[in-house]
Amino acid sequence: MTRKPFLKRTWVASVLVGAVAAMALWSGCNRSVDLESAQKFQTAQQAFDDARKPEDFAKVAAQYQEILDHGGASGTVLYNQGNAWWRAEQPARAIAAYRQAQRYLPRNPYLDAHLHFALGCDAPATRQPILETILFWQNRLSYPKKFYLALAFALATFTIAVASWFVFRRNLRRIAWVGLVATGVLVFSVAYDWNRFDRARYGVVAQPEVVARKGNAASYQPDFNEPLRESTEFRLVERRGNWLLIRLPGGGEGWIEDKAAVTY
Repeated sequence: MTRKPFLKRTWVASVLVGAVAAMALWSGCNRSVDLESAQKFQTAQQAFDDARKPEDFAKVAAQYQEILDHGGASGTVLYNQGNAWWRAEQPARAIAAYRQAQRYLPRNPYLDAHLHFALGCDAPATRQPILETILFWQNRLSYPKKFYLALAFALATFTIAVASWFVFRRNLRRIAWVGLVATGVLVFSVAYDWNRFDRARYGVVAQPEVVARKGNAASYQPDFNEPLRESTEFRLVERRGNWLLIRLPGGGEGWIEDKAAVTY
């Protein structure tokens, strides 16, 4: 038995450990809430309780945004910001906040109920991608938890691979192979989340009766038979000046002015 296969396995495991750790640092999953953000959160909570008018709730939403800009992104902050935007009578901003909160609170029934209510009963049903059906945990675990789970599997696989060189060689090496495959699947799951959450941009139509056009100017013909209704969700494809090329859940694309939407 030579060292080459063992060194190759441990090297692959080391690369997976480093890759997951690097993605966790890059995405900010290791950030903790500092004292200043906690104090701002309490202040915003009190302001929400004291607010009475839509403009008051808009100011509260801005307070939550300060926490987010400071690096205090969390499901609770985004969920509360969504509630503030809803009470401020700005449903598009509320939907954007709720959607971002889902990354951290994927199975929160209150969040799901508020989002469903904000979208309205006539919102088109979205079809779950086949990949998310195969990776059944994709929308059940929060964005940060998948990072930590992948990192834990990578570290465990690396430890078992090292131990297999000294004791229970055959059994531990089999376990290490299984761990290596599982770690690879989890790393792919993490990369999938990074692509759809950190790399991709989304948006919500923030005005009633928005006309999507065939080009990035008001002189172009409408791209759809009917204007887009407020709270319509889309994926941002391209930005040119003050115009956005958007892709709807059904696959259609068109250009709208950026002032007519909220992007995130």
